[in-house]
Amino acid sequence: MLNPQHLLTFCVVAKFCSITRAAHSLNIGQPAVSGQLKLLQEAVGEPLYEREGHRIVLTPVGESLLEHASNFEKNFNEANEFIRCLQKINAGTLRIGSTMTIASFYLPKYVVQLQTLHHGLQVFMKTGNTHEILNNLSSLDLGFIEGPIDWELLPKNYQLLPWQKDEIVLVLPEGHELATLYSDSVPLHALIKYPVIWREPGSGARQVLERALSKAKLVIPVNIEVMGVSGIKEAVRAGLGIGFSSSQALRYEREGLVARRLNSASGLLWHLNIIAPKVAIQSRAVKAFLELCNQKEIGSK
Repeated sequence: MLNPQHLLTFCVVAKFCSITRAAHSLNIGQPAVSGQLKLLQEAVGEPLYEREGHRIVLTPVGESLLEHASNFEKNFNEANEFIRCLQKINAGTLRIGSTMTIASFYLPKYVVQLQTLHHGLQVFMKTGNTHEILNNLSSLDLGFIEGPIDWELLPKNYQLLPWQKDEIVLVLPEGHELATLYSDSVPLHALIKYPVIWREPGSGARQVLERALSKAKLVIPVNIEVMGVSGIKEAVRAGLGIGFSSSQALRYEREGLVARRLNSASGLLWHLNIIAPKVAIQSRAVKAFLELCNQKEIGSK
C-alpha cells in the first residue's frame, strides 16, 4: 500500500532532481529521503528513477507516477491551506436557520460583523417557522427561533441558548379608535370587537398571543391569515383589521401604523432562543458567531 508521505517526498525529489536538495527543502536527513524513495519503489514494483552523477532522472514509470503524485500534492496543499484558513475563520460556511422575524430584524447586523471580521467565510440563511427549523437541524449549523420548544424535539447533541427578549405589540392603522382609547396598553378583551389579522400557524408571535388569550379565557376567530411581518403591516395599512408583530419589526417602519402594548404595562413578552450544537462539536465559525451575538447583547444593555 502506498504511503502518502512517500508520494509527497517523491514530488519534492522530482522537483529538485536531487535527494540532497530535497532533504534540505523537507528539513529531514538525506537517508530518510532515500529510505522513503526505496519504500515507494518497492510498493510500485518497478524502478522510478536513475542516478546520473548527482542528478536524479525519472524513468518512464516514474514520470507517469509523478503526474498522479503531483495531483495528490496539489490537493494536499489545498487541504492544508483550507485548514489554515479555518483556523483563522477565513474559510468555510456557516448555515443558519431562522424564523422570519429574527432573520429580517435581528441577524443582519451580526452577519455583517462576522463577514467583516472573517472575509472568506460564507453565510447561508434559510428562513422558516420554529417547527421547520427543528426539522432541518441536520443541515444547519445554528438555529434561531422564537419562544419555547418541546425539549423532546431537540436532538441530544444540541442545546437551547436563551438569547434576547422582544415584545409582541398590537399593530393599528393611524387614527384607529383603539389607539385613541388606549394611549399605552390595550387589554386583550378589547380585541374581540375587531377583525384580527393573524400570522401563519407555526409563527412564534402567534403562539405567544394564543397562549395569552387562552390564559385569559378569550377566543378570537381566525378570519384573516397572512405570512410574515410584512404581510401583517400591509394588511393593516389596507384596512383589513388590526394585527400583531414583534416590536423590533416596527422599529424602522411605521408609516401609517401605530403600535400599542398588549395586556398590561409590562407588555406581552416573548423570548428569542438559539439552537446550537453542544460546545464540544461546535465549529470555529459557530463559536465566532455565538461570541459576536453574545457580545453585542451584553453591549446593548
